[in-house]
Order: sequence, then C-alpha cells, then structure tokens
Amino acid sequence: MIQCPYCRTALTETSASCPQCNFDLARANAVMGPVPRLSANGLTDLTGTLEPADERRLHAAMRTFHRRFPQSKILVVVSHFAAQFPLSVHLFWLFNSAGLSAQANKLGNNRDILIGVDPHGRRAGLTIGYGLEPFLRQETLDGILERAMPQFSSGEFTAGMLDIIDSLSRLFESVSLELPDTFGLRQSFAVEEQAGDY
Repeated sequence: MIQCPYCRTALTETSASCPQCNFDLARANAVMGPVPRLSANGLTDLTGTLEPADERRLHAAMRTFHRRFPQSKILVVVSHFAAQFPLSVHLFWLFNSAGLSAQANKLGNNRDILIGVDPHGRRAGLTIGYGLEPFLRQETLDGILERAMPQFSSGEFTAGMLDIIDSLSRLFESVSLELPDTFGLRQSFAVEEQAGDY
C-alpha cells in the first residue's frame, strides 16, 4: 500500500498529491532545497561517518543482494536529515528527485530500495519503488527497521545497515517463493476420478 510520506494517508500510484495534507513532490522540492549530489555506486555518505572498511562491507552486501535479486537494487544515503520533517519525507524526496534509478525504472517499474541513515539523529528509514508496493507490506518493512534500531541507537550504523540488507534479502526470498501462489501459477497435477469421465 502506498502511503503519503508526510501524514501516512493511503494513496494510489497515480495520486498527484495527498488528499489529506496536499503533500506532493513539488512541495518537497520547495522546502528541501537543492538535491545533493549522490554517488553513482549506490552508497553515499554525506557525513563522513563511514570508514573505508565499512563502505567495502556495505558495497559487498549491496552487490550480493543485487546478484540474488537482479530486478532490484539497494541504495544507501547517510546524511544529516533535518528533524523538522519525518525521515520518510526526506527519503521520498531523494528517491524521486536525485536520479537514483534509471529512467526506464519509473513508477510501477521501479523496484529499488533506498535506505536512509541519519547518524546525528541516530535514526534510519527506507522507501521502496512502486513496483515493490504490491509485494512488501509496510508493517513488514517497519518491523525490519525496528529490529535494527538498537544498533542505530548505539551508533553501530554499519551493523544496522547490514542487518537491514540481510532482512530485506530474506524478505525478498520469502516473497519470491510465495509468488506462484499469489498469481495462481502453482497447479496440482493430481487427476481426480470423476464418475462417468472414463
């Protein structure tokens, strides 16, 4: 289910703005200012928090995820996000304004995931492309973040991000195993005997 990043009202993929609070990308662009330059390799640390060894571990986990699930990629931004807006607003803005996904991967074709970490606020969030919305429940994503929060609270940012990536990998595996049933593709080939059908 798609939700407004500001007030969490349910939306559709074609909603131009939130019917509850009128939030939209144009308003986000107006209040957030210029879009920061983000790394093309998917991992951007605008704070200098991550050590080179941390970056290598995160890159390795991101590559492993993409090899297992080539239709999706994980993007990570470490930044000081202004506390006056929910982290979900910052991530929505970056996800839609920073050119993180290829032009061909827009709207329902976008199956990327953005993880945002604020070391100063010791908080983390994630947002997913519209193409994943039908398969990943918000409650499940919130649970993934909640399980990693003790690491962020204690300043173990790399461990928290690796935990999120690992949890997402397990979630994707679970969802992919359920897809045949979801779309009615699993068929029973057992032939039942019926009177008069011989």
